Amino acid sequence: MRRFSKWPIHPFGTAANHLPEAIVTARAGIPAMEMPPAVALLLPNAGGAQDVLDDLGDVAPPALGLFLADPNLLTERLSRRIARHRRWVCNFPSVGQHEHAFRRYLSEVDLDHAREMRVLSDLRRAGLSTIATVSTRRDVDVALAARPNALLVVPPVPEFATGGVSLARRVELERSIASQSDGLPMIGLRTAGEDASGLDAGLMPPTELSR
Repeated sequence: MRRFSKWPIHPFGTAANHLPEAIVTARAGIPAMEMPPAVALLLPNAGGAQDVLDDLGDVAPPALGLFLADPNLLTERLSRRIARHRRWVCNFPSVGQHEHAFRRYLSEVDLDHAREMRVLSDLRRAGLSTIATVSTRRDVDVALAARPNALLVVPPVPEFATGGVSLARRVELERSIASQSDGLPMIGLRTAGEDASGLDAGLMPPTELSR
């Protein structure tokens, strides 16, 4: 049995009506009580994008969250495989979530957030709908250049050091990114009942999906 993580997208306004109802990713392998799943996703507990597609087979989730900084990705092949059963893709998990020093190292070997955005842009040109994950204001311009249909704001990993990131900090980050977002729909991490001011949709905690 293969397991995945399904992250529901809860709409807060009409701008989110066209968004997928959930993002399916490789399973976050560490229990949420030990590490927030948005952090656990970044650990090497699953294969790359091609492996996720192989494991899903004919299952057609609303949207796919894939690691797109993989140097072995063949974008044309990837876009064809995604388009067979689904229309949405997101760079989630994203190397943009890592701390600054590690990101600098990744940029030296061309495995950085900019690479993810180039792949996302290629997938967009191939006719897929895209959601760009950003974790800092400095990534917004590169993300916008990829012409995504929406932005997903995920705080950087260091901010999860004591567990979940406070609502106040998430809102602060979301507002700073929204100020540069050219009016794109904004998706942020939320749990049930949390304030959603300024967001078009919330990415809710994941549930397990099996096939």
